[in-house]
Amino acid sequence: MPKTFAEYPLTPRHASAGRDGLPSCLRLAGFSLLEVLIALVILSVGLLGIAAMISTTLKSNDSAYMRTQATALAYNIMDRMRANRTAADNGMYDIPMPTSAATGSEPTTCTSGSCSSATLAAYDLGQWEYDLATLLPQGRGAVTSADNSGVTLVTITVLWNDSRAHDSLQKSGAPPAATFSLSVSSAL
Repeated sequence: MPKTFAEYPLTPRHASAGRDGLPSCLRLAGFSLLEVLIALVILSVGLLGIAAMISTTLKSNDSAYMRTQATALAYNIMDRMRANRTAADNGMYDIPMPTSAATGSEPTTCTSGSCSSATLAAYDLGQWEYDLATLLPQGRGAVTSADNSGVTLVTITVLWNDSRAHDSLQKSGAPPAATFSLSVSSAL
C-alpha cells in the first residue's frame, strides 16, 4: 500500500544530511569565507613586500643615476682640458676640493674667438662647478694635474651626497657611505 502524505518526514532527508537535516555543503558555507579572509591577509603581506622592494629599487636607481652623472661630469672637464691643451699643460684647470658643496652660478659665455686660453679655462671650470651644483646633490669637484716626462697626468675627483641610497643600503646590511667619491685619472 502506498504511503500517505502524513507518513513522510517534515524535513527532507538528503543523502549527505547530518543530524540537523541540512546537507553538509550548507553547514560548511562559513568556512569558505574564512579561507577568503586568510587569503586576503596573505595577499596583503605579499603586496606590502613588493611595495618595499620597489621603494628600495627606486632609491638604488637614483644612486646609479647620480654615479652616471658624476662620471659624465668628470669626463666633461677632461674633454674641456683636452680642447684647451695649453691651459691644461700650464695647470690653469687645477682646483682644490672645496670644503662645501658647489654653489656656482652659470658663467658668462666664452664662445667668441677672442677668448684667451686662461679665460676659456676659467669659463670651463665655472661651467663645470655650475653643473656639479645643479646635477648632483651637494656636488663638488677637484682637478689636479702633474707633468710626467712631458705627459700631463690629470686626476679628477667628484664628491656628492648620496644619503638617500645610504639609508636604503644600510637597512639591507651593505656598508654605509653617505658621501660618494669618483676619481678619474688619465693622460692628456
